[in-house]
Amino acid sequence: MNLDEIKSKINEEYFHKSPPFVSKYLPLMPIRDHEKFISLKEGSTPLIKSKVIGPELGIDLHFKLESQNPTGSFKDRGSAVELTKAKELGVKAITVASTGNMAASCSCYAAAAQLPCFIFVPEDTPASKISQSIAYGGRIVKIKGTYNDAAIMARSVAEQLGFYLAGDYAYRVEGHKTAVFELLDQMFFNVPDAIIVPVGCGTNMAAYAKGYREYMELGFVDHMPELVAVQASGASPVVNSFNKNLKHIEPVTSVSTVAGAIGIGDPIDGVKALDAVYSSGGFAAGFSDTEMLEAQYRLSKEEGLFVEASCAASVACLIKDGKNGKYAGKKVVCVLTGGGLKDPTTILKIAIKPPTIYPEVDSFLSLYEAKFFEGKTVSFTEKDKVLFEKEPDLPTLKKTLLEHFETSWDEESIKRIKKMIAGFLVKGKPVTFSDLQDAAQDVLETPESPKKEVLKVKDYEVITIKDKKPTAKVKILVNGKEFNGSAEGVGPVDALINALRDGGGDNLEFSLMDYRVDIRNRGTNAVVFAELKLKQKGVTSLGTGTSPDIIQASIEAFEQAYNGFLKV
Repeated sequence: MNLDEIKSKINEEYFHKSPPFVSKYLPLMPIRDHEKFISLKEGSTPLIKSKVIGPELGIDLHFKLESQNPTGSFKDRGSAVELTKAKELGVKAITVASTGNMAASCSCYAAAAQLPCFIFVPEDTPASKISQSIAYGGRIVKIKGTYNDAAIMARSVAEQLGFYLAGDYAYRVEGHKTAVFELLDQMFFNVPDAIIVPVGCGTNMAAYAKGYREYMELGFVDHMPELVAVQASGASPVVNSFNKNLKHIEPVTSVSTVAGAIGIGDPIDGVKALDAVYSSGGFAAGFSDTEMLEAQYRLSKEEGLFVEASCAASVACLIKDGKNGKYAGKKVVCVLTGGGLKDPTTILKIAIKPPTIYPEVDSFLSLYEAKFFEGKTVSFTEKDKVLFEKEPDLPTLKKTLLEHFETSWDEESIKRIKKMIAGFLVKGKPVTFSDLQDAAQDVLETPESPKKEVLKVKDYEVITIKDKKPTAKVKILVNGKEFNGSAEGVGPVDALINALRDGGGDNLEFSLMDYRVDIRNRGTNAVVFAELKLKQKGVTSLGTGTSPDIIQASIEAFEQAYNGFLKV
């Protein structure tokens, strides 16, 4: 970029007074024909002054809300430039590697440019991010491996087929740097003391440094703010290199973090990100998943900003250092790179599920008057912490629930949770915090069973053998009368439902409408949620079950759903 030539063509007064938007900065982009710039009105994202966190820490804190870009992340700034260059070069398609946000952005802008887009993603990329790409017509290919494996694949395909390789490369920086130009516009060209940027591949951090350098050369500002790189502790190659005072990146071979968007073990622009930190007098720091999730929750609850856990790392840094008085009285900007709806599962995993009640005001009043809604809505306790290896008594369980959930529970609910814990222990499952949360949530989700039960499953047996249909036998009580049933099925749960039909006969009327299972935690001994919907005489009833045993969870769900017809 010939900045002397650019400066001669820029009206400085116009730049100072005109509103910020990406196309305003076209003179500073490597695009030949400005008329053919592919834009979806990206940029001009809000700079929001903190109402709670900043004042609490004595900091003039602002949030740069990049989730307001067309596809919900900062990537759109770079995609606008990259796809314009791809069209200029006359390529027939683009390839890109992504953990999700890049895929959505490139496929969106490729659609606007009328170019096919082939996207290589790690196989564990959140479905919410892949769905965007599919909607834009992107061709998704899942790679068994890491982001770096996907990046190698994208580059190889581009080289062999002559496609344009999109992603965290030189042209993308030229789009991302517009965030700096905007930020200065919004601050009336007053340079903040520090900017905290989440770092994955490092390209965005490199762009922030480049943007400031260019504005310094153009004479719009006279210094650069402190640039702070933040990463997840489970994926922190830039932080590790900074702590060792290195000028190169030592790749992290094993990545483990909920912050998928910055879960990069070998960042493409890691060296540039390091240089940005060093040259600005900044620093780099890593934060645990819990710290990022707590920051994500505080941003939502206190500032009304729902963002990805990945970009909440910037706020985790601000909170930690702010408590030590590091930024007292200073102007600080936290860059919020993507919206929370990109990957809502991180919040769902720490959320305490809301209660489910029958449509009766008294049911709500019982919760309201017990001050249930004054308790927590999320919990950050270590999931694998063992709480019970033997069945607790009621006072101990009540104390534990109050400690972890800050909620008063009625005695009947505590008894139901106690019974569920006993069921876990009988199956040989020590009760962790996660299991207690599952049990408590299941009780909240499931209205209390009717005093009178039509159906009770006394016992069951399921046999499954390789390459043979599973068989099931059940012993049930229907209106107090005992029946036996047996049947085959295409799977163990199907065999069980068929056996219930066989045993109940004309006495057990139902049709199965829906069935699903959910495993909230990792491990073969994880607790399973089963949800089952039945229909009887035009009325539907939903039941849930919770157990380390998927069969038992399904049985419990069936019992609750069937007996639920008494309350409908």
